[in-house]
Amino acid sequence: MKAVGWLLSPIRTLLAILHTTVCSAIGLIAMTINATNGDWVMWRIGRQMWSRPLLQYVIGAKLRVEVHPEAQVLADRNQGVVLVANHGSLLDINAAFAASPSPIVFLSKASVRKVPLLGKLNEMAGTVFVERGNRDSSENAVNQLTATLKEGRSVLVFPEGTRSQDNAIQPFKKGAFHLAKSASAPIVPMHISGTWERLRSGNVLIAPSTQPISILVGAPIQQELEDSASTLLQRAERAIKTLSRAHAT
Repeated sequence: MKAVGWLLSPIRTLLAILHTTVCSAIGLIAMTINATNGDWVMWRIGRQMWSRPLLQYVIGAKLRVEVHPEAQVLADRNQGVVLVANHGSLLDINAAFAASPSPIVFLSKASVRKVPLLGKLNEMAGTVFVERGNRDSSENAVNQLTATLKEGRSVLVFPEGTRSQDNAIQPFKKGAFHLAKSASAPIVPMHISGTWERLRSGNVLIAPSTQPISILVGAPIQQELEDSASTLLQRAERAIKTLSRAHAT
């Protein structure tokens, strides 16, 4: 059975690329027709057309999503939140789309802008790109995303900054938490399981796995006036590690 899975791996990978290309093209057309279609594209195209079918049917994973009721309430109120998640795989983007209770935009490294179709679509739909090590770029990103959050849109950040090589949660960087402080936005922790086994950093082909792709969206972390970015980082890190342990049981 495992050998059959590896034989199918190149086919699944090719189908994932084709599926992504088609969805990106449709999203670009929608954004070209109406530049205000960002939320619709992120929700209808990013979540319902691209991410969920890719994970469930193209990759063949069983998808499990659990959203804390308080996080869903914020989504129903159109409250902009900073979603923070662990990051071990490129498939985490699809997992986050599939699980987020509201449309999201991303804080992404600048190199993503160069990806054909997908990079342009992200730019048009509201993704904010940041150049690592560039202070001006980081400050501009925080200003753009602060405005996004105050408009009621949610932002997804992977606070580890890059994909984990061994699937263990790496130390968080402060950027997401400076952003949350700047916008006075709640922080919603998310833990993703089952993506690293299929497409870890450095791999090209989607590997077979019987493990479900499971996403837990935890209770919002509400800010106190005295909270610093460092305090929020520590609270979020603890929350995601708690969700990780829930996945392990």
